[in-house]
Amino acid sequence: MILLGASLPRRGDERGDGASVADLKVDYQLLSSIERRLTSLQGEFQNIQAQTSGYDGAMGSSDVVSAMGNFSGNWNDHRKDLLNSIETLGKMVSETIAKFQQTDNKLKSSLTQKSH
Repeated sequence: MILLGASLPRRGDERGDGASVADLKVDYQLLSSIERRLTSLQGEFQNIQAQTSGYDGAMGSSDVVSAMGNFSGNWNDHRKDLLNSIETLGKMVSETIAKFQQTDNKLKSSLTQKSH
């Protein structure tokens, strides 16, 4: 876990301009774990295949076959929507990690330059 703003005054302390600054803690392990899980879910959803047509004869009724066909068609549409959402969320998590790391590196560089 990285603490952003470690060089800034603690909560309630003044910066000199009357404003106080709160610390922000970024849990990179949690964000990376979320990123990995989303990637895994995306792979699982991509590999799901509608297999209802293979069971048509076993269902016995054309009404049941039709209902299952409608369900699997709807499922494919919903699965695509879920895949898009998972992909979008995964990109957001990746971008969040990158931006926080970039900010951490800038703060670290700023602190090391001031201490020399």
